Amino acid sequence: MDREEWMGVWYPRIARTLGLSAEADTQAARLLEELSDDARTREEEARRMIEGRTCVVFGAGPTLRDSFNRVSLDGCVSVAADGAARIFMEQGRSPPNVLVTDLDGGDDVITWCAMNGSMVVVHAHGDNKDALRRLIPILLEKKTRLILTCQVGSFAKIRNFYGFTDGDRAAWFCHAMGAARIVLVGMDFGSRIGEYSKLAGHPNPDLKLVKLRLGMELVLRLAKEAKVYTYRGSPRLGDIPETDSLT
Repeated sequence: MDREEWMGVWYPRIARTLGLSAEADTQAARLLEELSDDARTREEEARRMIEGRTCVVFGAGPTLRDSFNRVSLDGCVSVAADGAARIFMEQGRSPPNVLVTDLDGGDDVITWCAMNGSMVVVHAHGDNKDALRRLIPILLEKKTRLILTCQVGSFAKIRNFYGFTDGDRAAWFCHAMGAARIVLVGMDFGSRIGEYSKLAGHPNPDLKLVKLRLGMELVLRLAKEAKVYTYRGSPRLGDIPETDSLT
């Protein structure tokens, strides 16, 4: 994937399908940049942590709960897609190394990750400007290790690593940081919405399922240029191979 493919093919298609506004997405990115004016980018730190290693990306799908306790993270980088981080907190586990979020997975779990050392990859889009205003000052106050992303162009401190849902965007982020392997856990992209998907629930479940289908297509696109696997017990995604080994 490159900028030409994303902005010329994927983003226009997603915007048409969901009625997104490029102007609103750009405004959100600029707002995030303004709110984070004093934040230090942690991209190189993330690359040092991830490059050449296996990233285990936890999605918030229905199979997450069953799969979670079977996963051993020894030697791996743990990456949670937004609300999927809640299971780390509920199970008394250390927080994920990286949280990828558009800030709708629950303020409590986001701040828990931030306070306990997770690197937080915050995404701006046209629908989360209120959440950005509410949470970015809190994350800065807690000296959170922040990386800032958007889904339109790139800005001085904000990057577009591609991807649309938190889950597929987390996988694309790992690829951008040089992961050797990306193993997907609880990344269902099916006809059911997982209990960890969004703290306040989904006012339009049918729309959420459309977003999940787009997310699955983006994971399949990623698999054309990265070593992507589904963890045994998670649903198969196209021709992506299955694995029960994280080493």
